[in-house]
Amino acid sequence: MTESKKPFVILIDTNAMAALSLYVESCTTVGANLGTTIEELKEKFEKIKCINKEYLKDYLYFGEKGGIKDGYKLFKYLRIKREEFDNIQIWFSQLSEIELLNVFLDRTFDRELTRKGIPYRIRRKKPFRTQIDFNYEEEITKNWEDIKEKLSEQGIEFENPEKESDAIQDIIKVAKIVTQYVALEPVDLYLYASAVYLRADEIYTHDKEFRTIINKILTDNEWRNIYNNVQQDLRKCTPSFEKEYEVENRIALPKGVS
Repeated sequence: MTESKKPFVILIDTNAMAALSLYVESCTTVGANLGTTIEELKEKFEKIKCINKEYLKDYLYFGEKGGIKDGYKLFKYLRIKREEFDNIQIWFSQLSEIELLNVFLDRTFDRELTRKGIPYRIRRKKPFRTQIDFNYEEEITKNWEDIKEKLSEQGIEFENPEKESDAIQDIIKVAKIVTQYVALEPVDLYLYASAVYLRADEIYTHDKEFRTIINKILTDNEWRNIYNNVQQDLRKCTPSFEKEYEVENRIALPKGVS
């Protein structure tokens, strides 16, 4: 285990957390412990006689990008990091949480429509959500709290950066700097700015394009001017960035991983 006063900081984006939540939900469904491998999990599902095979194929995504396999990979990654570092912080933005709850909504409706025998080609058209009765508190909010509780039992806990005082204002300041030099989608821009604000070591994302841009800013020689401009502008952004630059001769920027 690496001992350090400075924490190792990870920011998880929406698609990665969605995959992790699907893995946790799947383990819960078959009564398996977190850490159960994908093959073991698949075998347990296939032994459930009453399960809809279309549900198994279309909803669980055992072999698909962004599905249970990626969720299991993230779970292992976080456990390894917890063993590797004695001081670790895991962050998940409130903006990402809003996106994630919408993912849960889609899953809820997809499950209900599948249960009713609605074909995938019709389900993918996303009928109006008001057409299906469900309890939001029970199906969505409680489900998310249960997932967080199960991860917490494994030593995996995360916080929202926005809960810190003045965080949103500072994140927006960083975003306004970055957007002068790099074209990112609004949500990606906000997440990247959040990671810079948090001094994150890594952004865990399945978005290949986003990940590529993150790493080009950090390491690509052809992007060196962008890196330098961002560094200098951040120094003027808040006193903490200027202090960091004076001590380290640079401001730490995150790398993208998956």
